[in-house]
Amino acid sequence: MVYLALSESLYNKLAKLLQEYKIKYKIIEDGESLLELAKKERPKLIILEKDLPLLDGFAVTLLLKSDEKTKDIPILAVCKCKYKEEEIKAKDCGVDDIIFCPFEEKEIIEKIEKWMKGK
Repeated sequence: MVYLALSESLYNKLAKLLQEYKIKYKIIEDGESLLELAKKERPKLIILEKDLPLLDGFAVTLLLKSDEKTKDIPILAVCKCKYKEEEIKAKDCGVDDIIFCPFEEKEIIEKIEKWMKGK
């Protein structure tokens, strides 16, 4: 199971791809819900972006990576712009990988498969 915590536009792009590749996913509306559900259900992968309601993607990543129960869940961050500062912040928080928009279908599927197999 992959958790998606993304804006509607990113979700729409990614959901089609995941369905095409028969990858099961769950949509998570906000950072707090993502944190709670990840602790209960332990997804194989979390794909998130920085701009989440309630708790942003950086805060969620920090909290998940600092918890023994969830620190091993891979987190793929989607950055809407290729800003070096955003990439550095994401890595400092503990994301396992980053993908920049606009992304290539092949690139994102390769990253998803890589992190899901790594589990």
